[in-house]
Amino acid sequence: MERFLQDTVKRYSVELFSVEGSILEALTELQQRRPELQAVLMGTRRTDPYSRSLTPLCPTDPGWPSYMRVSPLLDWSYHDIWDFLRTLYVPYCVLYDKGYTSLGSMENTSKNPGLRFIDERGVVRYRPAYQLENEEEERNSRK
Repeated sequence: MERFLQDTVKRYSVELFSVEGSILEALTELQQRRPELQAVLMGTRRTDPYSRSLTPLCPTDPGWPSYMRVSPLLDWSYHDIWDFLRTLYVPYCVLYDKGYTSLGSMENTSKNPGLRFIDERGVVRYRPAYQLENEEEERNSRK
């Protein structure tokens, strides 16, 4: 994951803030560090927890740092994301090629059992995330 982040910072010339804790804590710290920012780009999709009532452009909830949330992927499906990434050769974290389908913290993320298979030698292996057939199983790898 660290390698992917370093490569992304270099490739796209973005500034990276590393914050321990929740998204609320991260946005609070971001607002303190960069008070001139007015919007945050989110990777939220409709299938993510607490996203049913969101719109592609909406303010953060009461009690959160004040930002306009920009969610261009909100109505994309799991398969839409993978079709886009693979068609346009967009780099992504190598963990997705190792059986992970949803990345959280080290404590709550594991390989997705829906990608598990036993090879011809009897060894347990995992297919890459883009081969997950049932997108409703995406978060089965999170505890």
